Amino acid sequence: MKIAIISLFLAVISILAYPYTKQDKFEIQGTSIDLSVTILVTEDTAKAAAYVRTNLDTTAKGSDFDCRGVTFPTQDGKPIIIWLPNLEDKGVISHELFHATISKMQWAGISLTDDTEEIYAYELQYLTNQFNNHVRRSN
Repeated sequence: MKIAIISLFLAVISILAYPYTKQDKFEIQGTSIDLSVTILVTEDTAKAAAYVRTNLDTTAKGSDFDCRGVTFPTQDGKPIIIWLPNLEDKGVISHELFHATISKMQWAGISLTDDTEEIYAYELQYLTNQFNNHVRRSN
């Protein structure tokens, strides 16, 4: 059944088929699982590290951003933070939304099993739709 999650993950990549140009920070509000996800988009890794240190993880450092995207899981119920240097690589965006889904579900005490994979899929779908809606409104 974990294959279904991976299949959904790959399907999300194909949904993200329009160009991204807006650079900013925005929040995807939690719904039935009341935990938000903050999307931080900047190529300035020092700014990104400072934001994460101030808002979530005091141990975040510049080297954490030596990648194409990173997800900082929740701590004490604070919003998950996804950092992206830009909005161009749809695969990386999908990848990070998947990490956020896992963090959110673990925070809620929902382990990934055959019985819970559908809720993981719904959460990933929700995050992806909210992300896409924000980007479309911003362009």
